[in-house]
Amino acid sequence: MIDSTLDPLEERVSADCLTRKLLFRLADGKTIESALILSVDSRTGRERRTVCVSSQVGCNIGCPFCATGQQGFERNLSPDEIVRQVHFFVERFGNTTGLEKGKNRGWLTNVVFMGMGEPLANYENTRQAIAMLNSPKGLGMGIHQITLSTSGLVPQIRQLTEEGLQYQLAVSLHAANDKLRDELVPINRKYPLEHLISACKEYSRKTGRSIFIEYALFDKINDSVNDAESLVKLLAGLKCSINLITGNPTGSSFKPSSREIALVFQKILMASGIRTMLRVSRGADIEAGCGQLRSRWSTSQT
Repeated sequence: MIDSTLDPLEERVSADCLTRKLLFRLADGKTIESALILSVDSRTGRERRTVCVSSQVGCNIGCPFCATGQQGFERNLSPDEIVRQVHFFVERFGNTTGLEKGKNRGWLTNVVFMGMGEPLANYENTRQAIAMLNSPKGLGMGIHQITLSTSGLVPQIRQLTEEGLQYQLAVSLHAANDKLRDELVPINRKYPLEHLISACKEYSRKTGRSIFIEYALFDKINDSVNDAESLVKLLAGLKCSINLITGNPTGSSFKPSSREIALVFQKILMASGIRTMLRVSRGADIEAGCGQLRSRWSTSQT
């Protein structure tokens, strides 16, 4: 059994105090990142307190714009190691103390599997971690409060469908054609868009859940009018909403699109009838992009 102890190595807080990034050392000396993000729901006006967790040490998907993707894969996290990330923030920042008494349950509003790693590549441990968060003996979180992000592992999406697991699924798309997506999200070479969108449609149809499409906008790479129009065609018939975000600068050649370009992109999508949110990129001043803090820490130790 893996020791789920987390040792905080470094903590960074954004200038607006809305994003808090933690670098943890695991019992075997490996490191992961987690984050607490504060926001306000644009529709309801309610405060949101979201913990973003890692599911793996490193990642083997290899997306060139992602710092974690450039670190390679080391190992999967255990269910306890995943859940412990959530407990850390609840224990430290919750309104009361005493998780065992359930007094902190109302404080945390959301958990997103959008940190280091590909959650569906760690399928069983991720599933167990969600069950632990959902359990009345744990945090008692509603299943709709937990978002599972994937780069597009088609067999695992189909497995979720077959098992009737009604998770909130978010798909990191980032491109509307196979040629570009092969470069941005290399797993696309194995599971191209035709198969991915088909699996998403089946999941949505059988679970009744709408899919979140995550699309990071990069300057002169995937942010043109033609890219937006191609995205509309690709998603035709899929029950979904789109989260647009200008990509985080990670020191690579990928630069975030301007807000003006992002607004044009959003307008095209919304005109087609697709609900589209333009998210605010958070924590750029504290290296909040996935894997950035870990990369800098690792470099400083050599």
